[in-house]
Amino acid sequence: VVARREPSTASLVPRGHRARGAAEGARGRPGPSGGAAGGRGCIPPSRPGGIMGLCGSSMTAEEKRSREVEAKNKGDFENEQNKIKLLLLGAGESGKSTIFKQMKILYGLGFTAEDQKQLTPVVYNNTIVSMKTLVQAAEELEVEIKSDEASKGLMEVSDDHEVDEAVGGWIKTLWADVGIQETYEQRAKFQLIDSADYYFENIDRIMAPDYIATVTDILKSRVRTSGIVEEKYKIDGVEFVMYDVGGQRNERKKWIHCFDDVTAVIFVAAISEYDQMLYEDNRQNRMDEAISLFDEICNSRWFEDTSMILFLNKKDLFEKKIKKVSISQPAVGEVPARFEDFEGGVCTCGGGYPSDFECTCGVQDMGKQYLLDKFLEKNLNDSKEIYYHITCATDTGNIKHVFDACKDIILKNNLKGSGFME
Repeated sequence: VVARREPSTASLVPRGHRARGAAEGARGRPGPSGGAAGGRGCIPPSRPGGIMGLCGSSMTAEEKRSREVEAKNKGDFENEQNKIKLLLLGAGESGKSTIFKQMKILYGLGFTAEDQKQLTPVVYNNTIVSMKTLVQAAEELEVEIKSDEASKGLMEVSDDHEVDEAVGGWIKTLWADVGIQETYEQRAKFQLIDSADYYFENIDRIMAPDYIATVTDILKSRVRTSGIVEEKYKIDGVEFVMYDVGGQRNERKKWIHCFDDVTAVIFVAAISEYDQMLYEDNRQNRMDEAISLFDEICNSRWFEDTSMILFLNKKDLFEKKIKKVSISQPAVGEVPARFEDFEGGVCTCGGGYPSDFECTCGVQDMGKQYLLDKFLEKNLNDSKEIYYHITCATDTGNIKHVFDACKDIILKNNLKGSGFME
């Protein structure tokens, strides 16, 4: 139940109808001679058998239409007030769109066979573009690639070409090349999608003639979000509306259109990107950008009374990366040193993703807490509570568990804001 202030019915009637209703009401008032001043349906006192002051209640067709418009506007207002509006915000490449896809799987219609067929070219594109990126990066980094024939063949095909037997064979050969592997280990120096290695390792399946993208393939696919995408879900009898927006800098000016009457903001930040640079600015650290953006969103006047939920996403990639790369980053060229006060170093126990056991040396938990604190310290409002979760957007079970917890928080805070709870 959501408390709401009902709008006055007059405010829901178009201006012309409102004025007309007032004028017709005036006609029903007694005139100077004691009769009605032109009101419809009134029986004049001089009529035989008439009863003074008795008026009929019949409405014109125009008056009926006005009542219908009024009722519809009132119903639309109530339905709008009852919706739970969730806004997904965050910098580019943080995983917002993957969470959006998970909501479709968990609470929407999921991905149909037709959806999977239509999204298959996206997987082809991601696979081809990712390997081309590695070939180009190897040249820039002056790393030798021995599979010369495969690299030349791949670079000549279109980015949107089907991954057939020939293209798949080139990609498989290149992925096994020592030079490509060496380049891949330096991927923080250039822009490569996180799922590149997943597609390369599944190349035999992807290059098959009858290949259709699986749900996992779709979840790991990358298509840049432009503008605002909206989905509606019915969860436990409550209507939720979720908005996904582009995260790159030039997309953020479009967010303003989503800010009206938002119930909760889910801010998504990739915890694994502490050593990576932005797509749009290769001198700007992605983690710095995410923290700065969170500062702006968390303390915005638009969200003063809005529930704020922080998802530190890509925990699987974080656990894998911190075994080789410390959060503390030295200066490189024009890029300054970052997070020098992190004293954990690298994880040496081998736990965490992709292993089946937890980290025992404590570095992974120390790193997660360190980065979490960087976000939480930006909250300047002592009375505003930030709810946070460490997430893996490609893990459907993890997202369901996290969203179930978030749903309870959102509904509870919505009732508080409506005055039903202290």
